[in-house]
Order: sequence, then C-alpha cells, then structure tokens
Amino acid sequence: MIIKSPHQIDIPVTDVASFVFSSGTATSRETPQYFDAAIPTKNFSLAQAEVYVKQIASGLEALGLRPNDKVLLYSNNSLFFPVLLWSVLAGRFVFTAASPSASVTELEYQLRDSDAKLLLVGPDQVAVALDAASRVGLRREQVYLFCDPGDVPQSNAQSIRSWTEIWRPAAEAQSWTWKKIKTLQEAQETTAIINYSSGTTGLPKGVEISHYNAVANSTQLFYKRTVRSNDPQSLARKERLETAGDRWLAPLPMYHAYGQTYYCLNAPRLGAKVFIMRSYDVQSYLLYMDIYRISFMASVPAIMATLAKEANPARYNLRAVEQVTSGSAPLSAELGTIIQRMYLRPETGVKQGWGMTETTCSISGFSPDEEDDGRSIGYLNPNCAARIEPVDGDRDFTGVDAPRGVPVGEIWVSGPNVMKGYYKKPAATAETIVVTADGHRWLRTGDIGYADEQGRLYIVDRLKELIKVKGLQVAPAELELFLLTHTDVADAAVVGAKVNGGEYPRAFVVRKEGIVTESELFDMIKAQFAPHKWLTGGVYFIEKIPRTGSGKIMRRYLPVIKANNGPKL
Repeated sequence: MIIKSPHQIDIPVTDVASFVFSSGTATSRETPQYFDAAIPTKNFSLAQAEVYVKQIASGLEALGLRPNDKVLLYSNNSLFFPVLLWSVLAGRFVFTAASPSASVTELEYQLRDSDAKLLLVGPDQVAVALDAASRVGLRREQVYLFCDPGDVPQSNAQSIRSWTEIWRPAAEAQSWTWKKIKTLQEAQETTAIINYSSGTTGLPKGVEISHYNAVANSTQLFYKRTVRSNDPQSLARKERLETAGDRWLAPLPMYHAYGQTYYCLNAPRLGAKVFIMRSYDVQSYLLYMDIYRISFMASVPAIMATLAKEANPARYNLRAVEQVTSGSAPLSAELGTIIQRMYLRPETGVKQGWGMTETTCSISGFSPDEEDDGRSIGYLNPNCAARIEPVDGDRDFTGVDAPRGVPVGEIWVSGPNVMKGYYKKPAATAETIVVTADGHRWLRTGDIGYADEQGRLYIVDRLKELIKVKGLQVAPAELELFLLTHTDVADAAVVGAKVNGGEYPRAFVVRKEGIVTESELFDMIKAQFAPHKWLTGGVYFIEKIPRTGSGKIMRRYLPVIKANNGPKL
C-alpha cells in the first residue's frame, strides 16, 4: 500500500547559510529575533547574526579547518547555538552536537565516530569534555569554551580558551563570504550536519544530513504551516499572528534534529521570534509561555504529562497559543484533550507530528486548519510518499488497535528530506535504505502503523519494541499512555520481560507523590485491557525514566530485573 502527499513544491537549490540569511525584509532582518528567555535583553537580529557568522566561519578557516571537517558542540541550549550552527555550515564544515548530559564514554564515542577536529564545550561540561578529548587524542588547543560573547569568564579552572578567540574582527570579516551551493548534485552531496540517532539497540549512528535535506525539510514545514483555509477561525488566527507576530519558546534541546530544524531554519524563514531556554523546568516553561505570549507550543508527551499534573494551571495564561504540536513519541488523545481544557482556547487543539533523525526532522503533521481527533500523526509532508510493508516472520497484529481490514505494517517513507546515510556505516545504511527496482529510495522507519482512507498516518509502536505475548502483539506506548492518566504517575515505561520462558509486559513507573502501589496499577491495566496486555511482568518503581533529549525512552538503560517467581496472573 503506497500513500503519496497531494502537495508537490519546489525545493530551493542552495546552501543553509544562503537559505537562512535570505529570509525576511530589510526591516525585519534588523529587528531582534533571538532572545535568551531568562534575560531577554540578550538578543540578536538576523543582520547581526550574519556578521557573527562571517566572523566565526572565517575564524574557523584561519584555524586551519577545511571543508568537510567536523566541529562538535557539547553544551546546554544557548542563545548563540543557532549562530554556531550557521557559522559551521557557512564555512562548508560539518556540524555535530552531543547531548549535554552525555558521559565521558558517550562523548568519547561521538568524538571518535564523527572524526571531530574541534570541540566546543559549555561551562558545565568542561571536565567531561577534556577527559573525552584526551582519550581520542584531541589536543587542549582543539577544545574551546562555548558561551555567550558577553559572558566570557576572565579565567576558568580548566584554562581552556574561549571560542570568541576564534572570531575574526568584524571589520575584517565583512569582506568574507561563504561559497554558495548552485547545483542540485552539490546540494545533495554536501554534508551539513551529522546527528546521532539514539536507536533502541546497539551504538548510536551518525545520520548524515545534506544541505539539500535541511533546506527541503524546512521548505516542506514552511509550506505546511502557511496553508490556510478561509473559515472565520482561520482568518481570525491569521489576523492575530499578523498583528502580534509569531513567538516561539525553545525548551527542547537544540543539539537534536527538531531544535536545529525548527529554531535555526524554520524560525528565520517564518520571521518568528525565538526565546531560548538554557534548560527545561516546568515552572519556567509555563512562566515563559505566559509572559512572552508564545503563539506556537512545541512539546513532547513527557512534558505534556507534567503539564497535566500542574496543581494550579490557572496561574498561567496560555491563550496566545495558536498551534500545538507534540512529537518524539505517541501522545494519547485523552492527554491532548486534558492539556487543551487546562490551558488553551477551545478552538486550539493538540496535534501530533512525526519525524525521525533520518528524515532530517519531520515526515508528517498537520497544517493549522486540518481537523484531527488527536490520534493521528498527520498527513505526509509535500513531496513525500509512504508505504505500509508487511512484516516478515510470524508477527500477528490482530491485537493492535487499528480499524478492521486496514493493513498494518512497517512504514517506509521517501522524500527529499531523507538522509544521505549513516556516516561511515555502509552496511547499516543498506539495511535501512531500500532502493527498489525503479530506483526509488525508501527509508525503513521501524515504526509500525497504518493509513486511513484520507491519507492520515497512525503509529502503533516501534517494530523493535513490540512485545509478543503468546503470539499476540502488545504496544508499550498504549500501556504507557494509560498509566500516565493516573494522578500519581509522573512517568512510565513498559518493556517486554522474559519470565519462565515467556514474554510479558513489565512497567517501570516514576511516582509523583509516592502513593500509588504496584497492585493498584496492575488492577488499573487489568480493568481496561485484554489479558495479554496485563502487566504480568511486574510493576517496578524507579526514580527516573531514562530519556533522550527529545523525550524518547531509552529502554536499554532501564533496570534489569532478575525474577524467577513466574509472571503475575
């Protein structure tokens, strides 16, 4: 079964720097657009950013970096994150970033795997960065402190130089310009970013994103966001945005594909002001959403679950929000409805989108006026296609929640935003990218789902995460979302547990107040689901669910429970 987007659009053949800095008007380019959410007097406009980019990119060249050399950032969110990304790409270098919570071993792996020639590190990550750098043979002079130019410390305990020492003087850099991409082949072949895909098994893999991939995905999202109907609600929304301006909060990690695509490419193209959070906490998030009159709410289910348990939501006014998108993992329609009722205007619903690191960022979603019941992940982006592929072996999806007669299988996708491949891993690339007889490149997503007759896609779960109980499939996401409806459950993860030779669902739960019991949650699932979905592998309470920066559960880091007493029945 093949589904195609009804929309076909032209993708500009250009480089990311030219794409970003051709945005807006002469007036808008001089207006502050990026702000530190905690200290909004710290800000810059696109015109200022272009000068910074020339200073930094020419400085990187002066250091001896050559096209395709890799620059790795290891830092929390920062006001100058977009500037660094644009600078690296303007110099035809390759940008890669590590989670600010990465361990020495994890950072060492990424430094080595990406062949990074330069490491920029946030103030909170210096000790780990120097340890990892020494392990891979990076000299101290190849490690720089990454901070806002106005916050450069006079000295630091580790005595590493500030990245501002790389910058060339503004007067000198004004005459420097980046080499522009002019052909489709060059745009497709020139790597811009290597993002690391967390995966569910094995070591992370470097996803090579070309300039063409990045520009294509941003263009797709721009088109989708600006498609509007002529109904009164849509016209009223358009008028409000034109009057007040689009304002975005950036709470999600910018080292991740979403942060790069939305905050560093989409925002300048749309003219949206971006308020950058250095780190996330729920109270600051709600406060900034309120005081900055944020119009676009980007979130993930883990954040949504936290917001739904806020004791006094009436303290915060989120009525300026015009659109809400949740991604990274399935969101229950019930949770979306709770958020809408607690915080939003009646006509502003919570909608889902879908994407992968391997698709640059996004593959499907909704335009602001498209209707949805909260369960779908939307329509394919322009120029994209999908196919529902039967899964080999003895897998049986009769236990999966899908309409009768609708084929369920692994979703394969194609489009101009699908990655070049995995960096230095041709075998892994060949396993993931399937080239059919007609020369079409299909990305095997590993997601199990289906499409309805309107072309809307639905995700059931991950192929590798589905639990098989006596021949029947159990989707962990379905049980996780239901567990989160309990008022004392702050977070939850469900995995398949091997007990006495069989596989059964097992839940790991983070309590909010410490009141709920194992038997209460077991009975809660038992009352709502068929026996093969019961938590017969047990319920275990832990302090924290390990998640990636984008909110995906890292199941391989959940505790290993050695149980020999058989399943709970």
